[in-house]
Amino acid sequence: MEVVLEVSNVGKEVAGRTLFQRVSFSCTRDTILFVQGGNGSGKSTLLKILAGIYEPTDGDVRWNTNKIGYVPEHFPEGLRFKVKEYLLLTASFHTSAKESELLLTKYMDLFGLSSFQNTPLANCSKGTKQKVGIIQALLMQPDLLLLDEPLTGLDQDAQKAFVSLLHELRGQIPIIFTAHEDGPITQVATETLQIETGKMSVYQPQWHRKPQRLIRVKFQDERDLAFVPSDRIHFDGKTAVITVEEDKSDNLLRKLLGVDCSILEVKVKS
Repeated sequence: MEVVLEVSNVGKEVAGRTLFQRVSFSCTRDTILFVQGGNGSGKSTLLKILAGIYEPTDGDVRWNTNKIGYVPEHFPEGLRFKVKEYLLLTASFHTSAKESELLLTKYMDLFGLSSFQNTPLANCSKGTKQKVGIIQALLMQPDLLLLDEPLTGLDQDAQKAFVSLLHELRGQIPIIFTAHEDGPITQVATETLQIETGKMSVYQPQWHRKPQRLIRVKFQDERDLAFVPSDRIHFDGKTAVITVEEDKSDNLLRKLLGVDCSILEVKVKS
């Protein structure tokens, strides 16, 4: 399959300090890469290099695309636009006005932003600005999508909608993202890069490595189970099966009883 991005022995120094070195990997359309690392390890800097914003100190980055969608962790301040005005302006560089309107309507509905179309960006919350940043990147219809802590500030509904969208994009474009820890978005990953060591591996979520239990429950309203990550629950009519780490199962059972769920079965996952 065609390589969209190739990174060879990339390193970066800032003010005489080495953030990372000898990072190498390549991406095809099937790649969804989770970049792991502690605070200050250079995850955001690496994404800026991949976006073409920063130059690496060492090594090379080769792109087989001109359309890179990039979502920074922090939305730019001081923009004097309203939400829809800003999004249509940025989209106009990449798509026709008609297509931009159609895509914008789709994504505004998806993220629950329709009522904010005429709100000045300066008056928007951090979560709303994050949604705007994500939509801005998606409107490009990019060939490569870079996401720096994309779930920061998003409400639970928006997180679920975004993770579902990433599942839909899987296999269409390579996606590279950073995240502080295992969570809903990391379950989409196909590979992980440990930035401190430069080591690439097939991604295996931490909760998959721990002893787990399966809890089968009967519920009254699916919305009562919104606190359960979507990748850990399977619905079947008015019952659901939830996968949970063994050491967290007691706490989850208390929560389930607190929302009037009937516990039908608890067993160790084989």
